Amino acid sequence: MARIKNGLLGDITGTIGNIEGYMLNGRLILRTRRAKSSKPPTQKQLACRMRMRVVKRFLGAFIEFVRIGFTYSAKNKIYNPHEAAVGWQLKNAITGEYPDITIDYSKVRVTEGPMDTQGINAVARMEDKKLIFTWTPDFSYVHSTDCVMLLAYAPGLNEAVYKLCGAKRSTGTDELILAGDNWGEGIAVETYLSFIKEHGTICTNSIYTGSFRLE
Repeated sequence: MARIKNGLLGDITGTIGNIEGYMLNGRLILRTRRAKSSKPPTQKQLACRMRMRVVKRFLGAFIEFVRIGFTYSAKNKIYNPHEAAVGWQLKNAITGEYPDITIDYSKVRVTEGPMDTQGINAVARMEDKKLIFTWTPDFSYVHSTDCVMLLAYAPGLNEAVYKLCGAKRSTGTDELILAGDNWGEGIAVETYLSFIKEHGTICTNSIYTGSFRLE
């Protein structure tokens, strides 16, 4: 069943025969309904499905971070921020062959934007269960009030700790406390740093700041 809003020329939601319609980011999308296949999946199809599962599981650990970090990239597009993030990882951060498909965390992008990363010189170090991030302070009018975004992801736990709006770029440092019952000795942690405009969506591409192991 379908509903036609605002008369015969209005928006369509639902299905008519083998056609389905829905709204995406303010645009009407029409497509043929997908029929279930009785054929067993091919090796290529299985690999594609596994890549998608691996990426979605990974991003699902910090979905709020991704939605903010890819808002600029998805602006005025037919896809949303999460879909933009999924697309990037599928194209750039997947490694291995089916069924041994994994993520190359050094190639991951958790934020995407046009802000320049030159001269940031981001570094992270571990102190007990705390990550200390440092970068070159920027005191310029344009960037001094940018806010740092910090992320620590534990692959073995599929859990993340993050800050969406941390210290100002002019400070040169911030920290992330890895507090959690499961975050114990021996846990591997992948870390990332980005900057985002204060009260805005324009950000940098994320910077990979290394892998650490809790002691």
